[in-house]
Amino acid sequence: MPLSDFLPDDSPPPQRRYLAAGLVLMVQGLSIFAPMAVLGGAIRWPDSLDFPPAHMLPLLRDQLSAVRLGYGLYLGYSVLFLVTGALTVRLAARPGPLGSLALVAIGAAAASALARALGNLRWPTGSVTLAEAHAAAGLSAEGRAAIEMMQAAINAWGGAIGEALGVAIFASLWAVSTSLLILRDRRLPVWAGVTGLIAGGLVAFPSLELVGIAPPVSIVLSTTGIQLWFMALGLLFLWRGVHRAAGDSGGKSA
Repeated sequence: MPLSDFLPDDSPPPQRRYLAAGLVLMVQGLSIFAPMAVLGGAIRWPDSLDFPPAHMLPLLRDQLSAVRLGYGLYLGYSVLFLVTGALTVRLAARPGPLGSLALVAIGAAAASALARALGNLRWPTGSVTLAEAHAAAGLSAEGRAAIEMMQAAINAWGGAIGEALGVAIFASLWAVSTSLLILRDRRLPVWAGVTGLIAGGLVAFPSLELVGIAPPVSIVLSTTGIQLWFMALGLLFLWRGVHRAAGDSGGKSA
């Protein structure tokens, strides 16, 4: 069954499609603040991503409920990205079957959602298990050091999957390919495509760590750019949905 059957053609898009996409994009843009608030207050996230294991493991154990809640919210935000990505592509693309550029964008959104979810799960699963073992009574200094080394390895591996692959590479690929689609098909304003290219470039910076280069901007700044783009697109879609609904109502009353 072709992907277009799941993302049916709309010519032109009904106002409900715009309203639904607008709401999803606004939720996507704003939902990052929920895990940031929970984890920021509990473990000083995202600075805690770089804490040494000897500091991080006791902190995880002491703030276990907040860690599970915060990363649970972040998991939901990560999975929602697939819906956000697919809806945006469908509204940006020409009517008819989705072309190769649109399929690349949707594939990147799916890969990003999966990689983010996998990277996120390292904290409430493997890291929490190590935190509890780290605090065990009678543990030798050598055993504690071994656990800290395991935590460092899990964090590095999970970070490469979640932050580097999921956010920096695949989300950037989605943003850039979707922006090129916007600029090519012109179903959305040019500013939406141009700002999307900028947001996609910003969010790609953390991937430089994979080749040993320190990113010139922080992960907070690079992520903020794409969150603002989500909200700008969400407002655009909501405006179009409301405008179309008003137009349909006026046509019927006439």
